Amino acid sequence: MRLVALLTTALVTTGCGPAAINTSGEAASDAGVTEQTTAQTGTQPQARAEVEIETFARELYTQMFEDGLAPLDEANRGLWTPEAWAAIEAAWARDPGAISADPLCFCQDPTGMEAGTITARFTGDDAAEAVVALSPAGEPVQVTLRLKRIDDVWRIEDVLDPDGGSFRQALADGRA
Repeated sequence: MRLVALLTTALVTTGCGPAAINTSGEAASDAGVTEQTTAQTGTQPQARAEVEIETFARELYTQMFEDGLAPLDEANRGLWTPEAWAAIEAAWARDPGAISADPLCFCQDPTGMEAGTITARFTGDDAAEAVVALSPAGEPVQVTLRLKRIDDVWRIEDVLDPDGGSFRQALADGRA
């Protein structure tokens, strides 16, 4: 239900797009390349843009782990940049079973997983990364979300696996 409310809010406030946190261009420009690290407990929303990136990632993983968000479902295509979604669709067109694992956790089933520390930083005016520590059964792993702001909405451009491999490159190479 949280996803429905968040998507509805995003659609109303932006006119279209995914559940995301909006930032002003001025805040992003002033931020430069900065980092913000937060633990899982109690991050209060702040005006700083890097916290908005962390909040986007935290909400995304909360929806996924608690509400069953399926990031590759057609209904959630707005989470991705148009280029990323086109790469996903192209992979499916070549082979309907091309994507063998959820790219946000590199897992088959995220049951019991949770997101721990998230480190967010700007990599450009409308680009950022969020490094997310996931706790699957066993050893914790880190996944990096490469984000791009389009029409004041953060969207996923690419996902790097724990070894730094690109989801988009794996799609292009037919290895996803």
